[in-house]
Amino acid sequence: MTVRFSEIFQRGSQKVNKPQSSQESIEIKKLRMDDFQLMDVEDTPNFSGFLLSDRYGGKVKTYYNQLLEKAKDVGDQVKEDKIISPAPVLSMLQGIIDDDLIEKLYEYAVYIHAEKGLPSHAVSVTLASLKMGKGMGYETERLLQLGLAAFFGNVGRYKIPEHILKKEGELSAEEINEIRKYPERSAKILSRMGATFEWLAEVALQVQERSDGSGYPRGLRGEEIPEFASIIGLIDTYIAMIMNRPYRKKHTQTEAVKSIIESGKKKFRPKVLKGFLDQISLYPFSTYVRLNNKAIGMVRSTDRNQLLRPTIELLYDGLGQELEKKKIIDLSNYPLLHIVDTIDEEELDQKQLHEKQLH
Repeated sequence: MTVRFSEIFQRGSQKVNKPQSSQESIEIKKLRMDDFQLMDVEDTPNFSGFLLSDRYGGKVKTYYNQLLEKAKDVGDQVKEDKIISPAPVLSMLQGIIDDDLIEKLYEYAVYIHAEKGLPSHAVSVTLASLKMGKGMGYETERLLQLGLAAFFGNVGRYKIPEHILKKEGELSAEEINEIRKYPERSAKILSRMGATFEWLAEVALQVQERSDGSGYPRGLRGEEIPEFASIIGLIDTYIAMIMNRPYRKKHTQTEAVKSIIESGKKKFRPKVLKGFLDQISLYPFSTYVRLNNKAIGMVRSTDRNQLLRPTIELLYDGLGQELEKKKIIDLSNYPLLHIVDTIDEEELDQKQLHEKQLH
């Protein structure tokens, strides 16, 4: 459904009931654990395949590159104190929603595309926020509002000096204070768009507020924080955790989700935290995992009704041998198999290097 942009600018948020989805029943294969030690798993019948050339085609890459270029333009405009316009971003977001590409663009931005920096971060936060909003039942108009707020929600960060953003060591108190000024700077930058966008400036001011009052700049609590700001703040935290930073290595996606689960009960609204856990799985797309039979694989899809039992592409069998032909297994079909831990990319790279040296 196409929405007139004037409606997005002026109309307030509204509550939307979450649509119900049906799940086809799957016959469970009852196998003994011994059968899995040297298993030869056939492709799951309902699995459509994950060739990147097919899954991330022209439209996905085009939309991503357009968003990234626009984010870079916005960064340059902010640094030069120019007034920024939301119209091009809204047009892109409308196309993404109409073409039903939120999920694929989210995967491409967060797990496939490796570009670093504030523009890339802004795009990833936007697409992850849209994924959450869609899962929470937002209709087109509200999705556009959320996407716009997520894209521009951190524009004040472009005013942070480069030497602070790229510093590898511990930040000083003065440098931390400089970073904490960015929500107010974001609000000031967006307020220059005019009265129509006062709501956008207000959301940007509150993305670092937390339900327990530990956030900034106002120390707001609970329902004082708008839902959009709570969503964007949670997603911003997640994206920051799974990306490398000058001062630390990135967390695995599962580590990041677990950390947010542990701390999020106090920091984010229950509804928002539930929406995050529904849409951003404990074992998200492209996570490397080890099964209880010692086989290693990569998560290729998840089912929100069975978050701990995703579909896996097996890479190594239970004896540690790399599979010449990769196999697909839906864990919901194999009740004796389960994930025991996750593996980061470096560990997998070392394993692959070791395999090559042996041969």
